[in-house]
Amino acid sequence: MTVLPLAYAFFGEDHLNRELLWVLSLLLIAILLFSTNKLRMDVAALLVIIAFVLSGTLTLSDALVGFSDSNVILIAALFVIGEGLVRTGVAYQVGEWLIRVAGNSEIKMLLMLTVAALGAFMSSTGVVAIFIPVVLSV
Repeated sequence: MTVLPLAYAFFGEDHLNRELLWVLSLLLIAILLFSTNKLRMDVAALLVIIAFVLSGTLTLSDALVGFSDSNVILIAALFVIGEGLVRTGVAYQVGEWLIRVAGNSEIKMLLMLTVAALGAFMSSTGVVAIFIPVVLSV
């Protein structure tokens, strides 16, 4: 008996049915764009947000509320810091230093000790952002 109200909630009103199909189709489009990598992921995500706003499914303030979250701002800042470390050459210098210290032995690789030492005093997210370019250069 609980199935009928649930089915009516999803399929009873035509407007709700159209919005549900619209959201599901945008979700499928986003998954296709992310998996095929035809567009950059950030561009694809922003296009989906714009489609929600232009269709009236979300208001502009609802669509942009996630950008005010401190975690989103932190991740964006960490991308900027990571790119800065790559462009200035710091990431490559640290990577070369780690290779010199470790030699040909992966066991001697001190990257984990360095990350652990920094992780004791810094945010783990910050340490990851700093060492992603280093690991890529190694």
